[in-house]
Amino acid sequence: MRKVTGLSDQLPAQDLNKILQSYDDAKQVSLWARDSVADVLQAGIITGRSSSQLAPQAFITRAEVALIIQRLLQQSELI
Repeated sequence: MRKVTGLSDQLPAQDLNKILQSYDDAKQVSLWARDSVADVLQAGIITGRSSSQLAPQAFITRAEVALIIQRLLQQSELI
């Protein structure tokens, strides 16, 4: 996401832990993915399965993928 869209350059700097702290299952996010998950949360690309659950180890549906792609393209002003 960072190189293709330039979206992360537009995000204000925030503490990774502060962004993830409102999700009960944030510790299940793999260490290698934490920065990117925080970026897409901050950008509004993903919002989690609920206000307190990310479900990072769950399977993702086609509808969720379609919504993520749509939000990414809109936020990046590519559509």
